[in-house]
Amino acid sequence: MKIRRVIVGVDPALRSRALLEAAVALAGRMEAELVGLFVEDQDLLHFAGLPFAREVGFASATRRTLDVESMERSLRALAKEAQQMLASVAGRTPVQWSFRVVRGSPAAELLAVAEEYDLVIANLDAPMEVPPSLGVRIVRAGDVETLRRALEEAGGGVLVLAGADDDLVGETLRRVLGR
Repeated sequence: MKIRRVIVGVDPALRSRALLEAAVALAGRMEAELVGLFVEDQDLLHFAGLPFAREVGFASATRRTLDVESMERSLRALAKEAQQMLASVAGRTPVQWSFRVVRGSPAAELLAVAEEYDLVIANLDAPMEVPPSLGVRIVRAGDVETLRRALEEAGGGVLVLAGADDDLVGETLRRVLGR
């Protein structure tokens, strides 16, 4: 199994470093380039542009109007935070890494980069419709044997790892590495 390029979807809700640490360990073991991908969800931006869009503050329970400009600022801040987290994890290793920000639907953007990378790692809760012509295989977190087989069979194909939480995805990647 030779993996040269790995991309990891960095979700703004990512609260655990386990997924990033496992992706960095996998890229290091395979001597692969690692790319962090942050997707600015265009559905959130569209929603923020609607005249009735509101948010309720968690601590204050105060209702505030949403607008596209403030949503873009929030997404930029989340992207910067995600990049810093990747830098702190990957920066301690010899792994060559970079970070990209794109705008679109998270699932669609992951599929769009699927042909460029040997392995796509993402924690996707909802099942995705994958066109057969794309050759993307989705493996559920926790299914170590299927992931190992898929990596062996891939031959330049791409896998998307889906799971219930970042810790489970990270544990699955560590088990594939035999750690």
